[in-house]
Order: sequence, then C-alpha cells, then structure tokens
Amino acid sequence: MKNIGVNINSCKDPDGTIRKYVEKVIKEEKKDVQVKFYDELNYFDEVCKTKPDFFIAFGGDGTILNAARNLVSCGIPIFSVNIGHLGFLSSIEFKDFKDAIHKIFKGEYFFQERTMLKCSFIKGNSKKVFYSLNEVVLYKGNMAKILKYNIDVDDKFYMGFKSDGIIISTPTGSTAYNLSAGGPIIYPNLDLISLTPICPQGPYAGTIVLDGKSNITISGIDANENVFITVDGRQPVDVKGVSFIEISKLNYKCKLLKLKDYNYFEVLRKKIILRTEECEGDKY
Repeated sequence: MKNIGVNINSCKDPDGTIRKYVEKVIKEEKKDVQVKFYDELNYFDEVCKTKPDFFIAFGGDGTILNAARNLVSCGIPIFSVNIGHLGFLSSIEFKDFKDAIHKIFKGEYFFQERTMLKCSFIKGNSKKVFYSLNEVVLYKGNMAKILKYNIDVDDKFYMGFKSDGIIISTPTGSTAYNLSAGGPIIYPNLDLISLTPICPQGPYAGTIVLDGKSNITISGIDANENVFITVDGRQPVDVKGVSFIEISKLNYKCKLLKLKDYNYFEVLRKKIILRTEECEGDKY
C-alpha cells in the first residue's frame, strides 16, 4: 500500500481538522506512503486516472454510495469511515481510524465484493443509465393515485401490480428502504436481487427474491402518469412517458476493504435491528 486516495465530506470537516488528523495518522504509520486528498466535486475521474491502492471515504452512507457508483468501473477498493449519522455501510467508526490504519499496513484486511444494479431507459432521443449499490425505486408523483405497472423477469411476465411503487434492491440495500417496506434482510455477499412493492393491493404482492443474473423490465405505466425513479435515494428522475425501464446486475462489482475482525452481524444488530447507543455519528 503505497498510494492512498482520500475524500472527506466537507460538511463534516469545515475547518480541515479531520484532514490534518488523517494525514498525520497515515504518515506516522508509514512515512513513504503517498496520500492524495480529493475535493468534493468531480474528483472521480482523477481518482480513476491516478489509481490509488485504495480509497478512503469519510462521511455517512451517502458518501459511500456516491463513491461506489462512481468508482466501481475502476476497480478501486473503498475503505469507508463513518463521520455521519448511522453509517451502516462504513467499515469502521472515526474513533477507530488510527488502529485501522495500523492493521491495514500489517495486512490485516480483506476485500469484499458487493453486487450493484444498472438501471436504464430511453426518454426522448437519449438513453439514460444509472448505477446503484443500494436500490432503484419507482414511485408515483401523485400521492392520491395508485400506480399500475407490469414486471417481467428474463422476458417472462411475472405480475401486474397496483401499488405506491416498487423497490428493486441489492443485498447491500436490503437493510435500507427495502427493509422499511417489509422486505427481507439479505446477506450482502449473496448474488441476489429483491423486488418489494410499496403498499401493494392484491391477494399476494409481497417481496420476491431473484437470481442476481435476472433481467427485470418495468412496463405498462400510463404515459400521462407522473412517475419518478430514485437511485440510492438521490434526486428524483422523471420517467413520465417512458415505455420500459430495465434493471439488471452491473457487470462490475463494488470492492470494499474490510478489516479482518469486521463482523457484519454485530453491525447489523447494533445499527439496524437494535439501533443501540453504540451507533456512532451525529445525533438527529
């Protein structure tokens, strides 16, 4: 490990205190390592060009999701440090950073690959493509009306739905919106995709879990309906008048750097199931 890229959520470090500490800790551990700090905006192309051995993202889950979407095609491992609220996706808490860097330089780490989704559709004369580590959500703009749509899996009709929308989730995203909507928790290493309707009507309209190689098509939406998608909870994208929305597994996988003593079930229990006081980060 001779080259390390770092991005710190500037909202969490307005005076640069965290930046100074991070550089100090890394240099004390290994003097000849090159540390490159990247600004918030438009830094991903530069990261892919410089190809650091790994990339440290300081922030909350949103910071990590953003890094994953933009760095996945470069194959650069992401080591995430929580300085946000919940930080479920984070590898460590900020208070453990010094000890973590020591372990990394001793080789006490492993890489964990996570499935990501690709969402695409044609609107007008252009094709829109989005990447997602957590989920893609289709939902209606008019809360007083129900959304009608069809789901096909691998070109085979699955079901027509009436609901407020639908969540197409990766295993990583299964503990996010999917869980709140009644979907299952899926172990993050598995190669699966889950479909969870939001407030559906019908005799059975619960979650279905599909093979990760499945190709999902959403169609049959009224062309005059105000409909949107969000990808990892980002800004809504208007899909009014779109005939087909296609969602499938991305060919690349997000590579996360984890310490050897990382325990997924401990993090799941503390931060999702129990929401204990041991959750780090800012208070709401």
